Amino acid sequence: MVIAAISTAVQTGGIAVIRLSGEQSLDIAARLFTAKKLKDGFKPDPGYMYLGTIDAGGFCDKCYMVYFRGPASFTGEDVVEFHLHGGVRLAQGVLDACCAAGARPAERGEFTKRAFLNGKLALADAEGVIDMINADSRAALSAAYRLMEGELSAKVRIIQDLLFDTVTGLEATLDYPDEMEDEQLPSAYGRILQALEMLEPLIKGQSYGQMAKYGINAVLTGRTNVGKSSLMNKMLGSQRAIVTEKAGTTRDVITESLEHNGVKINLADTAGIRESADEIEQEGVKRAKNALSSADLVIFVQAADDMGDSPVEQCAGKRIIKVINKTDLVKGIKPGRKEKEEGFDAVFGVSALTGEGVEEVLDYVAGLFTQGEGSGEIVTNVRHADAIRKAYERLKEARDGFASAPTDCVLVDVRAAWTCLGEITGNTASEDIVNAIFQRFCVGK
Repeated sequence: MVIAAISTAVQTGGIAVIRLSGEQSLDIAARLFTAKKLKDGFKPDPGYMYLGTIDAGGFCDKCYMVYFRGPASFTGEDVVEFHLHGGVRLAQGVLDACCAAGARPAERGEFTKRAFLNGKLALADAEGVIDMINADSRAALSAAYRLMEGELSAKVRIIQDLLFDTVTGLEATLDYPDEMEDEQLPSAYGRILQALEMLEPLIKGQSYGQMAKYGINAVLTGRTNVGKSSLMNKMLGSQRAIVTEKAGTTRDVITESLEHNGVKINLADTAGIRESADEIEQEGVKRAKNALSSADLVIFVQAADDMGDSPVEQCAGKRIIKVINKTDLVKGIKPGRKEKEEGFDAVFGVSALTGEGVEEVLDYVAGLFTQGEGSGEIVTNVRHADAIRKAYERLKEARDGFASAPTDCVLVDVRAAWTCLGEITGNTASEDIVNAIFQRFCVGK
């Protein structure tokens, strides 16, 4: 069945693209589109854009038509696209004409789903497509492109092939124990160790993947009136948080995001940590401490003219930097990076008033992602991370039980690991998982 949809945003613009996919796509196009270069029969060359006229019944438009012959197309089927002028009513009218000629409206993500079902994309690659569409930073775009291009799928397939060989070897020892045990068991154990070694970078790359996709969560904390809100405003380049001379102005957690060096940074300004009889301020302090629990980085702000405070206990175990604010008020403390202090990953001096030193702090925060990006092992999708973790745990059980557990028990664990990884590539993913993934797409993709 031919499906059709508007593949560009449904709004007024320069162009609108109507996409058809299915065996009879060319037949439908021939009923609607005419061009001088196609007057001797409707036999368009694949990949060539033809200028002509589309007749939607009640109106016509000058447009381009391009044909992609399956299987060398996005969906693996014959695909036709009409590139029209970008009017909302115009695009809808042409879509209606396509449906009247024999197509049906596409469902959410149905073009990409057909690409998956026709073997053009692994399931993880398809998820990279939606991540590309939704990316809101350069780091997120880069990670999504690598996923869409099949980097993760290729690595997972190699590990799956390794586990498949392990399964067949272990099955052989069960069928022919006398003949095969000495030959197959050592090699099976070696493959399990190799698979674990290959999964470890993917396990470690999950935190960097979350940073790439969702940004780095950086929470500003410290006592009242040390300039946390002023520092946040300077980082953002706008007056997002209210700033006054009165201590305790910030009562709630104020969040805002920016992109720095291609990395999204999610800043959270919190209430100053202090004892207070004010019920509202008490709630603000409680929320501030809760915000610290989800931080990738704690920015502990001190005032250069009052250095006596220390981080709250909620910072324990977190990556934390000290930022000494108000350096413009104290002689001898200059903006910029300082010598490292015990208990802090880095120390900076800044002036939220003048902006001096703030850029270096932002460079450091964005660098938390770029440090891990160089490893090349970035897992951005929570579903993929969960499947990798489960596979890793089952393989550890197989490894630990190899010497003492029966071979069939080890086999169960190895098969389970293979199945978990198959949820990433799609060869073991349930229909419910597949449908849920493509429901996240827009119509036309």
